[in-house]
Amino acid sequence: MRDALFMASRSLAAEPWRALVMALGVAVALFLPAFTWAVGETAEDQLLQRARDTPIVLGSPGDEFDLVMASLYFRGQVRDPLPWSSVKAVTDQHYGEAAPVYVAHSAAGVPVVGTTLTYLEARALTVADGRTFAVLGEVLAGAEVAARLGLEPGDTLRSDLNNLYNLAGSYPLLLTVAGTLAPTGGPDDAAFFADVKTLWALDGLIHGHEETSGEASPGIFTFDTLDSDTLATFHPHGDESERPVSAILVFPTDQKAHDQLLGDLALQSELQAVRPEPVVRTILGMVLRLQALLGGWVGLVGLSTAGFLGLTAALTWRLRATEIALMRRMGCSRGRLVGMLGGELVMLVGVGVLGAVGLTWGGLVVLERLF
Repeated sequence: MRDALFMASRSLAAEPWRALVMALGVAVALFLPAFTWAVGETAEDQLLQRARDTPIVLGSPGDEFDLVMASLYFRGQVRDPLPWSSVKAVTDQHYGEAAPVYVAHSAAGVPVVGTTLTYLEARALTVADGRTFAVLGEVLAGAEVAARLGLEPGDTLRSDLNNLYNLAGSYPLLLTVAGTLAPTGGPDDAAFFADVKTLWALDGLIHGHEETSGEASPGIFTFDTLDSDTLATFHPHGDESERPVSAILVFPTDQKAHDQLLGDLALQSELQAVRPEPVVRTILGMVLRLQALLGGWVGLVGLSTAGFLGLTAALTWRLRATEIALMRRMGCSRGRLVGMLGGELVMLVGVGVLGAVGLTWGGLVVLERLF
């Protein structure tokens, strides 16, 4: 067998391009199902872990998928936000820790999440550099965002303009990075966090403006920078109890509080209580069906690749008929020839498997950096 493998390696080395093409075909055929499975498993684990870490999400009655995606993963927005009075009402019931989440604005294309310090404590988020937000206009940068944008405490960035024509409403503000968070490996790494009042300021519900005289509207001269000179001029408009939040994340103290909260809200029409894990499993079920369909196509690709390898091997052996006949005349047994040719296939498949593993690992690394 050692002789057969030696001859097989020398044969492949004599025709490196043929060997490379065949090994690459094996690698690609194995990479597609391996990468699909690895991505599915990784995404499922991360999504489900996030859902398990959030026992109950409260929101306005409506689409529970939008509610979960916006409040847990900061993707999209809820259509009907809750009033701030709902946060106070839930907190006063002492079911456990209640953290409001308001997702409606972004900066540099990154969602700015309005919340309270309760959220940081419930998610066990720690400040790696600087300090947490303390005044209007300060944000905490997630680890991935800070690394990608090169942000440090004291840096500033402007919020994105949501509506170019809404001069009387929301307008961009210059935000100050108070600190950066330690990495968690979850959605919190890819977001900014601020006090919910900062998000209301981005809505235009809290703003500062210069003193004006005559018939000029003060809204035309609103400040877009929060600093020691302008901060004192910022003041709220309207009733605070009516200001919006996207959802309320509730972390019950025990199972009794969990069940009591679900029971109490079952009798209400203003709030809906959603358990994120079943919702995420429903979403994953749709994805897994698509993954199964993709797996069928991958199987066809694998069969075609196997056929390609078989055809290439058959043609190669036919072209090497003179070589094989010479080896037979020199006394090489049929078993030795089969071992040599089989050794070539084993080596090609082995290199292809290693290539598929490398491609899968590289693909996961790239995907993690992008998302």
